[in-house]
Amino acid sequence: MEVEKALERLKFLIGMGDTVSSSRSLRERGIDVDDVELFSQWRTSSLSFLKAFPPDYVYYREFEARCKDLSLEDVEHGLGVLQAARDDIEGGYLQNVETLISAKVFSDFLEMAEHLLDNGYKDPAASLIGAVLEDSLRRICNNESITVKSDDNISSLNKKLADKRSVYNRLK
Repeated sequence: MEVEKALERLKFLIGMGDTVSSSRSLRERGIDVDDVELFSQWRTSSLSFLKAFPPDYVYYREFEARCKDLSLEDVEHGLGVLQAARDDIEGGYLQNVETLISAKVFSDFLEMAEHLLDNGYKDPAASLIGAVLEDSLRRICNNESITVKSDDNISSLNKKLADKRSVYNRLK
């Protein structure tokens, strides 16, 4: 599901980039305020989308470095980066995009929990970490095609993964 949403967003951003590349500002080398606004919107939306990938993926850095100005060359570089991301997702060369995005979100939640713990809020920190762990176990079950009920808790999810399917052993 999330892969389809990511591909849909990339398709939109590529279409928007195509519109920018055919703008009057680029064709006639005169600056049109509407074109500058469209370029800024496209660049910002693209950077925001690409930021969801892990930092070791090149897409964000490459787009940010090579697509800075309203010039045909910069817009073409930006389009190339977006098309490469799309092709890599469609080709299955990246991990599941949903997993990548949720890992980023979980990392943010763990940082929040650490902040809570550092400020003496141990119970809310524990609840937040527990929710992240449970959601992660549910995702692993889903990836392993293990049936999960809505009332399964961390312990029951762990048993399904370790004992029934041996996805990992109890020591892990």
